Amino acid sequence: MRRATALLGLLAALTLAASASAQETDTPPRVALPPAEGEFRPGLGVETSHELGDPLGHPLSGEELDRAVAEVATDIRCPKCQALSIADSGAASAQAMRAEARSLLSQGYTREQVVGYFEQRYGEFVLLEPRARGLNLIVWAAPAAIVLLGGLLVALRLRQRQRSADESLDTYLRQVEQETAT
Repeated sequence: MRRATALLGLLAALTLAASASAQETDTPPRVALPPAEGEFRPGLGVETSHELGDPLGHPLSGEELDRAVAEVATDIRCPKCQALSIADSGAASAQAMRAEARSLLSQGYTREQVVGYFEQRYGEFVLLEPRARGLNLIVWAAPAAIVLLGGLLVALRLRQRQRSADESLDTYLRQVEQETAT
């Protein structure tokens, strides 16, 4: 009887959960309108010169372009994989980002401009190595602080052990002197 009641309760809960997830919301889908002339909206394919300004370098091609793309791609995180750079990821979004970096570098944009462009579009999260400023200083300083604190604690503990060992030795020597004196 208890099993039947438990089964009925479980079936009722599953039915309610399924019906709740099947209900559609009444919110209309959001439609992305094209930007107005001169309006900046990241990620909508706005002309890059609005976001980056004029190229500060010289147009690259051939092996030089391949090398520059590889360098930029190792610094940028894949938005889908997140643990990989766009150089290491095979995701479609990473391939598109590599192609975009190639296009920008071939137009004469510098490495800094291209990395800044991706950072502007995706936020600082897109950088595999966070910049050492603001709250990111914690990321850079915490390991060094932990190592220093650990070293200090080990040194204090060793000093404390040495003192207690010295005290034990002194006590033992006093006992030996008392026993040999009598």
